[in-house]
Amino acid sequence: MMTMTYKQVDTANVPFHVNELFPAYEDLNHPSIQLLKDRYQLDAVVEGIDGEFDRMLALRAWIKANIEINDPNPTEVDHQYAIDILDAALEGGGFHCAHFSIVQSAILNAYGYVCRRLGAGDGRLERGKYHGVNEVWVNEFNKWVLIDAKYDLHFEKDGVPLSALEMRDEVIKNEGADVNKTYGPKREVKKEEFVEGIETYRWVNWEMDTNRFTAFPSHGSSAAVLLDDEYSLNNTWYRDGKENWAYAINFFVHTTHRNWIEWTPNVVKANCKINGNQARIRLASCTPNFKTYQ
Repeated sequence: MMTMTYKQVDTANVPFHVNELFPAYEDLNHPSIQLLKDRYQLDAVVEGIDGEFDRMLALRAWIKANIEINDPNPTEVDHQYAIDILDAALEGGGFHCAHFSIVQSAILNAYGYVCRRLGAGDGRLERGKYHGVNEVWVNEFNKWVLIDAKYDLHFEKDGVPLSALEMRDEVIKNEGADVNKTYGPKREVKKEEFVEGIETYRWVNWEMDTNRFTAFPSHGSSAAVLLDDEYSLNNTWYRDGKENWAYAINFFVHTTHRNWIEWTPNVVKANCKINGNQARIRLASCTPNFKTYQ
C-alpha cells in the first residue's frame, strides 16, 4: 500500500473576515430578480462582456443613462422600490441619489454580485452635504468597491478602485489629493468637480439589511453601521447644518472592527492539520446564495 506524504505550503490567500453585522441577503430565487432582468432587458446590457467589473460598469452606465437627476423635486413614487423607480424614470421621471442607489443595489444583486447601500457626508457644520451610493464586492480585486450610479463614477488610487473606507482614509489623510474620479465603462479619469465631491466621504455608514429589493414590501428602515475609530470618536457628523439625526435616536450600530464592515464574500478560509500520513482540511466561507462549495 502506498503511503501518502503531505506537505503544507503557505500561500498569499485573501484574509477571510466573517460577516458579523449584515444579517440579510437578496434572495436570488425570488421571482422579482428575473422580473427585473426581463422587464428592462438587462441581459442585453452585459451581453458579450466577460470581465466581472466591466459588467458592473456596463450596468451602472445603463442606470445613469436611463434615470434623470432631479435633486430638488424628485418624481413621487408609491414605494421606494427599484421597479417603481425605474418605471417612473423610463417615463421621464427624475430622482436623487437614494433612488439611484436603490436601483443599482437591486440590479447588481440580481446578477449575483454582493452589493449594499451606504450613505456618506462631508460632516461639516457649514455644509453638511449627504450622498447615497453603493458598495459592491469585486472578486477580480478581492475587495469592496464604492460605486456611484448617479454620476456613473467610482474612485481609484494608482489604478485600483477604492472602497468606502479607503475613500474615507484618503479624505481624512489629505482631502483625497491622491484619488482619481473615474467615470464610465472606460474608466476615464476626469478632474472636474461635481456636487457630491471627494470630501463627501469623510463620513460613511452602511445600511444593515441588504435585502431591500426581494424583501419588499416588508422591508422597513434599516439601522446603519458606523465605524468607531479615532476620527469618528473625536468629531461629530453634521448633516444639513445640524447634528446628524441618527445620533439622537441611536440609529447607528457602532463597531470598532473595520473587518466586520469589510467582510469578505466568496473567500474561503482553509484550516489544514497534518498528522503523519493524514491531512485534515476544514473550509469556511461566507458566500451568499451558494448552498455548497467544492
